[in-house]
Amino acid sequence: MATETAEQMQAKVLKSLEGTRYAAASLERLSGGVGNFLYRAQLVTPLDDGTAEVVVKHGEGYIARSPENSLTLDRCKVEEECLKALSSFRVTGQQDSVKYVVRTPHCYFYDEKSNSQILEYLPNGIDLKNYALKNFAAPSPDSLKPQCHELGRELAQWLVGFHRQSEQEARAAREKGGKSALFAQLELCREMQQLKHMINYDWMVQRIDKFPDVLGEAREVFEEFKAAALDELKGELMPIHGDFWTGNIVLANIAVEEGAEIPLFVIDWEMAQLGVRELDYGQMLAEMYQLWLYKKIDAGLWMVQGFAEGLQLQSERVAFRTAAQLGCHLVAFGCVTPGWGTPEQGREVARVGRDVIVNARKGNREWFEKSELACLFSHVR
Repeated sequence: MATETAEQMQAKVLKSLEGTRYAAASLERLSGGVGNFLYRAQLVTPLDDGTAEVVVKHGEGYIARSPENSLTLDRCKVEEECLKALSSFRVTGQQDSVKYVVRTPHCYFYDEKSNSQILEYLPNGIDLKNYALKNFAAPSPDSLKPQCHELGRELAQWLVGFHRQSEQEARAAREKGGKSALFAQLELCREMQQLKHMINYDWMVQRIDKFPDVLGEAREVFEEFKAAALDELKGELMPIHGDFWTGNIVLANIAVEEGAEIPLFVIDWEMAQLGVRELDYGQMLAEMYQLWLYKKIDAGLWMVQGFAEGLQLQSERVAFRTAAQLGCHLVAFGCVTPGWGTPEQGREVARVGRDVIVNARKGNREWFEKSELACLFSHVR
């Protein structure tokens, strides 16, 4: 249970940095972050490359925004291990008009005693969800379609590359009788895997009570899907981000100009876990899709199409599993997220999520190919 006030927590974090290369002259609380305390820090002494501002991410044994709920501190070490493993991995787009460079922020320092990280700061940064809401308002001009498609495609290619690299490292280590550092760390921390299952599938089923007239008929399918997802955890699992959505992608809140190179940071790795890749795929697709479902922002559909292009799903099984996860996220989260829209819109999002789940679990490809999500099957043989 938290006992520190905001001022006491800030003083605690400042003190933990004293005597280190990253001693801070001041801290400013940042709006992002649910599980941890997040600050922008002005360093007493700039780094050798001139960096004077960094992000300080501090963890406690509870959820920062809900201190009555405990949360394992292992997540801090997990995030540090992920950032270390991905420090040199990036994807740069090939479109001439704008190049998106997708990568993780640099982790300068991690203090295991205080559970604090010093991370690269992106000036004027904003998460992709809010960037889209502010800059891609409906009706989105057609001139934005190439850059929105490219943005989705590069995010997907980065994600696929991360999955592939972590799997290759895990398999190579296994062939030598060991485990990759990232795999071993994630294997030690199973709490986030259990949490992810609960907030996805338990909450999906619980939404039936909120929208019985909309979701009640799908109870059997939802229960079967929940059981199948639990069985997946008994199979071969590989590292995934675990919370891959538009709120965990940060870019500079500036107008995209011709020839610009735009960095996109993939942040918040504390939910990283051993899981199935479709959890990452479906969550991001659902969040992009919600821009269209709630706000009729065409750019949301364009990003969905670009993301699907980057994934290039070639198996019906994977495409249906991805679609089912998309629907699960709409039902478990999308239909009740504050600030998205009216209660009536939330009800409609629940209905859309239901239809996506039911048709995915039935393997009804014809239904998808007549829908806005046909792009998920465009590369399936």
